[in-house]
This record gives sequence, C-alpha cells and structure tokens, in this order.
Amino acid sequence: MPGSPRKADKVASDLISRIVTGELPVGSILPREEDLADDYGVNRSVVREAGKLLQVHRLVEPRRRRGTEVLDPMQSLTPQVISALLVNAAGKLDPKFLEEFLEIRALLDSHLAGLVAERRNADDLVKLEAILARIEGAVPGSDDAFAAVDDFGLCLAHASKNRLFVMLSHWHRQIARRLSPLLHGTRQRAAEVRGYRVLYEAIRCQDAAAARTMVLQFHEWANQQVLAEARKSKQCSR
Repeated sequence: MPGSPRKADKVASDLISRIVTGELPVGSILPREEDLADDYGVNRSVVREAGKLLQVHRLVEPRRRRGTEVLDPMQSLTPQVISALLVNAAGKLDPKFLEEFLEIRALLDSHLAGLVAERRNADDLVKLEAILARIEGAVPGSDDAFAAVDDFGLCLAHASKNRLFVMLSHWHRQIARRLSPLLHGTRQRAAEVRGYRVLYEAIRCQDAAAARTMVLQFHEWANQQVLAEARKSKQCSR
C-alpha cells in the first residue's frame, strides 16, 4: 500500500492549487517561510522543501532581496499542475479546463494512432496482441481491465518510435489517476465495445487513415460522455 503523502508534498500541493486558481497571483511574492509554517502547522524546513518542489514545477523563482516570486502556471506542463487546474484543493472540477484537456488529448491520440500504423513492426504487433488478450480476458470495469488499457496506450506510444509520445503516455497516466472516478464509467463502456481490437486491425493492416479516424470518432463519443458526467458531478465547479 502506498504511504501517506509527506508534509512537504501536502504543502506544495495546496500552494500549487492556490497559484493556479490565482489566490497567489502571478508576480506576487510568496508569504515568508515562517508565516507559511504557521499557516500549515509545520516547521520551516517543510516549507523550504515545498518551495523547492514549486521550483521544480516552474511555479516560483527566488528573487534576490525580494523573496520568492510566483510565476505563470501556464508555462508549466507537469502532471501536478495540470491536475490542479482540473481539480482544485477543495475537490471541485473545472469543466472548461477539462474540455480543453480532452480536446488536446483527442488530437494527440489520433496522430499517435496514425504514426503507429505507419511505423509498427512485427515485435510491436506481438506486444499489442498480448495486451489485447488481457483486455478481452479481464472483467470490464475491473482494475485489471484498466491496467491493461493503460498498458495498451503505453505500448502504442513505444510503437510510434517517438520518445515524446512515450513521455506523454506516462504524463497522461498520472493525470488520469486524478480523474479516475469521473473516467470509470466511460472507460468501462469503451472496454465493452471492444474498439481496441478494431484499432489493432487497422494498425496491423498499416491503414493510418482508418486508425486516425477511428481514434477521433472514439474521442468524440468518449469526451461527450466524460463531460456529461462532469456536469452532473457534485464535485463540478459552476
């Protein structure tokens, strides 16, 4: 079982949320370490470590004789910042940002599918076939099914022969964990329709146009489902 988040991670997570929501505006100076330590009920070393984490996410930068300046969160693409833009510290989902996120994901996934159809080799097909067997043998909606679907996406990224797609696959997996309650029903229905087998056949036949079109059509359907669930959710911000 995973351990509890460290104090510094909790402080950093809350500060990230305060920055992306504008509570700590771009160009402002973070409160002093001692003030933050009092606010969060931790010692200054925890706050100092949290500040270093914010620097990793390119959300703050120390300024000589001024303090630590808040930077524009739009220049950061880390999963933690994207997750904070999607769901704030109070657990409220931003439906508009979710729509924007899904739009980009659909375009990237479609392009990825086309590249895989063009570049896949025999070894890629063997690996994809093995993961398909896992998807088709798993109980829809189970942890095993979702794990197999995630592995299918990562295998596609490797088959594209583009390392940035591999990085983006890992990046997306981290964000999807934050959205797992919202995505659960849609992912379950997607597994039931067995669209992965049809996509595999397009890739096997090296039909890049069909692969791209199929993935775009899937996202058109799935995105509507996810956004509808988001609007109904009690956790959705209005």
